[in-house]
Amino acid sequence: MKAILFDFGGTIDTDGVHWSEKFSELYARFAPDVPNVDVERAFVESEKMLLADPGVAQLTFEATLARQWRIQFELLKMPASGSLFEEMSRTCYDDVRRTIARAKETLDLLAPRYRLGVVSNFTGNLEIVCREFGLEKLFSVAIDSTVVGIRKPDPAIFALALERLRLPAAMATVVGDSYDRDIVPGKKLGCSTVWLRGKSWNTPPSTTAADRTIQKFSEIQEIFLH
Repeated sequence: MKAILFDFGGTIDTDGVHWSEKFSELYARFAPDVPNVDVERAFVESEKMLLADPGVAQLTFEATLARQWRIQFELLKMPASGSLFEEMSRTCYDDVRRTIARAKETLDLLAPRYRLGVVSNFTGNLEIVCREFGLEKLFSVAIDSTVVGIRKPDPAIFALALERLRLPAAMATVVGDSYDRDIVPGKKLGCSTVWLRGKSWNTPPSTTAADRTIQKFSEIQEIFLH
């Protein structure tokens, strides 16, 4: 094994918690009167709107997250300013920042022994975000779906990462929280796979494409450092 290809959203930034669940948790905590079905609908629509906004490609993660919160508040007919908006968006970013810092501790241990990469369905600003959290020097390759024009679950996005690393699939492992978008295409390509099975909004009918299953990002150390 020479390389490990990580997903970013839902993997490095939330430790296996799907972003729909992340937002739902915060609404339940700070705005419990908002129906969860409306929260999920606002999340899906905000994801689409971010992808359609070319200006996001120049934003930091903090600014992108604030924009997504603003879109959701507007869709939910809530005031996108004031104390509630500020508290929810700030709490969310601070939590993600701490989670990424913990993930970085694991990545720092892996980097001397493996070539690391990140392959993500992102919004054009993956490299900016990696710099924001001090991850850029840890990754030999960073593949942003918006930049390369390929989105998961197309195995070609992982093939592109391997091409840039000049490694065959058999020498790489794919790590991600999405069984359908990370594990299935990674296995189809010929990589080994590690599924970060956290809090998700759906459960796959079969998990045979996952060679290993973990519950926390830090458990990767037990696989690759022992």
